[in-house]
Amino acid sequence: MKHNVKYLAILLSIGILSLQGCDEKRHQKLFGSWILEGSGNTSKEIKGFTLGKNGLASTINEPRRHYEQWFLKDNYLIIEGKQITDSCFAPLSDTFYIEDVSKENLILFRNEIKYHYIKEQ
Repeated sequence: MKHNVKYLAILLSIGILSLQGCDEKRHQKLFGSWILEGSGNTSKEIKGFTLGKNGLASTINEPRRHYEQWFLKDNYLIIEGKQITDSCFAPLSDTFYIEDVSKENLILFRNEIKYHYIKEQ
């Protein structure tokens, strides 16, 4: 019985470490600037965001939205900051479900709307 408990504890530890490795790989893929597919032909029309390795975030060409930080929770990307409304700053928290992430593509859902981002090179 004692051996079974130790064996179970070892398996549980290995499982937790492997899940943390998956989260770390996902984090690595998310770093960088992401441009919304089809958002424009000129640099002023392109929209998106940047996710920094240090947890900092920023918007690209979104003058009313100011992203400040980001983090992952399960399969969700949460980006927080401030939004300008009627000359005031209001707290902003955008939560996206991550459907897929690769080195070049990021597919997110929010409020049943699908967003396809392309990594800026």
